[in-house]
Amino acid sequence: MNSFDTTKAGLLQVNKEILALFDKARSIPGISRFPFEEWEKVGHSVEEQINEDILRIAVVGAIKSGKSTFINDLLGGDYLKRGAGVVTSIVTRIRKKPQLKAILDFKSWDDVNADMQQAMVLFPSLDWNPTNGQFDVRRDADRKHLEKALKSLSSEKLITQETLDANSVLLTSYLGGYERVKDILYHSTKHLEFVGRDFANHKDFVGNDSLAVYLKDLELHVPGGKNLDDHIEIADCQGIDSLNPFHLAMIQDYLLRTHLIIYLLSSRTGIRQADIKFLSIIKKMGLLENIFFVVNCDFSEHEDLRDLKKVVERVGDEISVIKPKAHLFAYSTLYNLFRQVDHLSEKDVGRREQWRKEEGLAGFSDRERNRFFETFGEKLTRDRYALLLKNHVERVAIMAGGLNDWTRIHHDILIKDTEGARDVLKKIDRAGEQLNQQKTAIKDMLDGTSHKAKREIGKDVDRFLDARFGEAAKDIHNFVSRYTVDYEKNELDIEERGFSTTLYMIFQEFKRALDRFMAETINPRLIEFIRQEERKIGEILNRTAISYDALVQDALQKHEEKLRKVGISSEGYRGADLLSVDLESLKYRTELTAPTLVSTLRYTAKVRTEAIMRLGFYNVLKMMKKLLKKQIQNEQEGEIFALKDGVKRIKQETERSIIFHLRDYKENLKFQYLYRLIDIVSGNLYELMLDRFKVFTSDVSDMAGLVDAEQSRKQEALQILQQMEEGSLKAGDHIALLKKQMEE
Repeated sequence: MNSFDTTKAGLLQVNKEILALFDKARSIPGISRFPFEEWEKVGHSVEEQINEDILRIAVVGAIKSGKSTFINDLLGGDYLKRGAGVVTSIVTRIRKKPQLKAILDFKSWDDVNADMQQAMVLFPSLDWNPTNGQFDVRRDADRKHLEKALKSLSSEKLITQETLDANSVLLTSYLGGYERVKDILYHSTKHLEFVGRDFANHKDFVGNDSLAVYLKDLELHVPGGKNLDDHIEIADCQGIDSLNPFHLAMIQDYLLRTHLIIYLLSSRTGIRQADIKFLSIIKKMGLLENIFFVVNCDFSEHEDLRDLKKVVERVGDEISVIKPKAHLFAYSTLYNLFRQVDHLSEKDVGRREQWRKEEGLAGFSDRERNRFFETFGEKLTRDRYALLLKNHVERVAIMAGGLNDWTRIHHDILIKDTEGARDVLKKIDRAGEQLNQQKTAIKDMLDGTSHKAKREIGKDVDRFLDARFGEAAKDIHNFVSRYTVDYEKNELDIEERGFSTTLYMIFQEFKRALDRFMAETINPRLIEFIRQEERKIGEILNRTAISYDALVQDALQKHEEKLRKVGISSEGYRGADLLSVDLESLKYRTELTAPTLVSTLRYTAKVRTEAIMRLGFYNVLKMMKKLLKKQIQNEQEGEIFALKDGVKRIKQETERSIIFHLRDYKENLKFQYLYRLIDIVSGNLYELMLDRFKVFTSDVSDMAGLVDAEQSRKQEALQILQQMEEGSLKAGDHIALLKKQMEE
């Protein structure tokens, strides 16, 4: 990573030198129209972007795989809460800063109430109507009614159904943390910071489900160690085997903005079914190229090194099915963390000393850890060169080359006699007009291509995301329509738990199945579609731009030939591969991201009300049958009919919610992302082309005034131009050296 820092420092220095040359150009006598204003802005933006650009590294894996311990070891301190709760779905982001700081962003009251409202849809034992039909956790009456409803459910009901337990835990957590967070959400901007000595207090929120459930985002600033610098963001993601499908969707959202993934596996368990499923999802998303696997070794679980190596070898074989020739490492993150932390409990000190005695395991772990950090460092250096520096170096090279041309042209004009200089200026002015016409043609061409691309991309999006006939919608509708309920099994549930609880469990099982289907099947396909459209945008615009590139080069070559005929020299630096657009870099620099994949399908409490009404209707029919002494198939006949009606209504609401969601997402994807991406790429291509014209289309009227100026002013101008030419040549040599370093 030192070579990256060296190259970055060199680029910042040469950029600073070029900006200084622009200042020097202002001091040329008689220059009233500053010709480098746009390039000066580019120079300042390059400096800002180099200092702000970051690489995102996501640490993912199953719950209890050691993600937080791995990051703590990476950072060289016990910064993250280990073994945090599983209710919260936040991604903890870590950046290197001079001072310890934890920045907690909380959900709004609207977010909290919306979460709770959805968790309470069809909730049993909840028969009151809150004010205006909307639950608000800030109202005492609403909290008391919900507490009463939760208490009325027996522990047996809460434990026997996984889905019921998840919603009950969510609601209980919100209620449990209300008193602690109410003042924060009432009297602040939903933002809390723990700085310096108070930094560790953030762990109280992360490690407590009743508080963590209120969090929306958590960012930690740590001094870091040798493995973290200012341009890296590390994210501790929720466990991929979380019971909540929305946690998986949130991880997918972050991975879309990630440059490198580190996947943690535990040597206790090896690869589990949840790992295989998630890695298959990552593969569908097209993200397997930049992934490292780390087997987190638990020394206590292995008799000796031979036993550990067997586990690692088996993991490697299983990973190779999904990712051949994967980067796989195996070491104990906890052992390394214990060796870096000063204050350990007596128990942890004992564990550390015991593991030190396991020379075979400890030695293997050290060798693997060193191998990981060596490969990890090389990967970061290569990626950061490509992502953060390559485009900047090329842009600065264009400025240096153009500045050198400008100084040469003006120097050669000023050393001519008055008549010869005026003749040259007239020819330059006429040639500049021709080049300006070329610029207009290029702008019209790119605008036309952009409109065409938007029409084509828009049709693709409409086809794929049509709410009724699109590919995604068809698959979702098929899932909903084919979802079946075992009503025979539910007869026993009705008898043991009652109709209301049984309907709620059916609803939660269906909703969980649908959410998981969306996260595991629809989201990866959607991501694949978005990436396909991104590539298509790049291909369309690049293809058009490259077709014009030959015309641009030809026009510039003819212009330079004309200059040479009148005694004006120009080397004309043209740049390398400037028309090959780097979409990822552009998206990053403009902070453009695809619409979030996380979305809640909304349901209303009317389903339960209608089901209860239908139950009453069927019970009346059952009583009438008894009075008329007609045959009744079973005692739960009315309840079963009412359940079927309830399930039918749930599916109808789902269809309605899907249509709304897909229509909304389709419009956001088109107008807020893909169309904006087209405009950004088109604008970038135009800027890159204009860089080649800038020198030859700048206003030379000021130079005409210098031609007639006093000899002393001419000499002063020539001296400054000479200094500028020397400075631009020096900058060009410096840039050539930087490029050579980046290629090594």
